[in-house]
Amino acid sequence: TLYQIKSGKHDISRPLAERICNHYPEVDFVWLFTGEGDMLRPQEASIPYYTGDCTEVALGKISAIPSGRINMVGCGDCDFVAPYNSRTMEPEIRQGSLLFCKRARVEELQVGTLCLIATQHTAFVRKVTEITPTHILVAATDNTILPTKVEQTLIVGLYIIKASLEWKNI
Repeated sequence: TLYQIKSGKHDISRPLAERICNHYPEVDFVWLFTGEGDMLRPQEASIPYYTGDCTEVALGKISAIPSGRINMVGCGDCDFVAPYNSRTMEPEIRQGSLLFCKRARVEELQVGTLCLIATQHTAFVRKVTEITPTHILVAATDNTILPTKVEQTLIVGLYIIKASLEWKNI
């Protein structure tokens, strides 16, 4: 069959094209079936992955060389992925979850947005509760931690948490 397809005597069948694309997901089905478009499917951009805590990455305390790269649908525009090793945002973000972080400007924040904020000396993950022209008020889901008022001029790194990936043993 492959010889006849290659020699042009027969077109590729839909079931064969589907089987090939299932085995080689990087091959574009439309290209394989019709010959139109690009041979390879567009890949989601790979995101640098760091094994150190996301707060240390935001503060620049981690080597600039990532431990690896991760692909995640819908997160290709993220700047980095790193674990979150605190319990202050449980149960919304579990300790050890991987956070997909995208650099942002204050203007992009909305009330309810989960974000990673870095000042010159500290970094933390919180939920935005209020935005004023000079400050951002953020809160943890852990009720023992008081809401924090962060002066916008002190922020050196601001990241929106686009996704979190929780590891579960099954």
